[in-house]
Amino acid sequence: EKVKVNYFDLALRKFITGVNETPITNRVPVFSIENGKYVYTHTKEPVEVSYADTVIYTLRIYNEGSQAGYAEEVKDDLPEGLEFLPDNSINTEHRWVMYDENGEVTEDVTKAVEIRTDYLSKEQEEATGRNNLLKGFDQETMSQPDYKDIKIAFKVVEKNTSDRILINTAEISEDAD
Repeated sequence: EKVKVNYFDLALRKFITGVNETPITNRVPVFSIENGKYVYTHTKEPVEVSYADTVIYTLRIYNEGSQAGYAEEVKDDLPEGLEFLPDNSINTEHRWVMYDENGEVTEDVTKAVEIRTDYLSKEQEEATGRNNLLKGFDQETMSQPDYKDIKIAFKVVEKNTSDRILINTAEISEDAD
């Protein structure tokens, strides 16, 4: 007899999809399988921004595993040079909550060091009727892993005289299959 092992494996790709009102479309990851490895190809060239610009990031959560599941919580670290916009409609729609250095919820943007969302959780699927389940990846029937998107809006607070490259990181902090 043969046994098929199912596993759950999420991957996150973060890319800029807008600055102010201008959409940016050339940064979307393109999936491929090369020598048995999953590869996401997209430009990593910096996007030119100015002080007070609003930058929109998309966090794309892929399920590379064969077992379906949920991204229960996604966390984004708040880097120097970018300020989270708690009242921005993108951020409220995607349920981002600010946390301070002690891991406590804060309403004060100046004390926030990270943000988290349960937007793609099973609980939110049940509460909203939105399909948050990430289907398992079957290479025989699918051309790429199933994915869901979350967006975040930030304001650039780095001075225009800076030539520093701002790096913003995110992670899937909790998942469930």
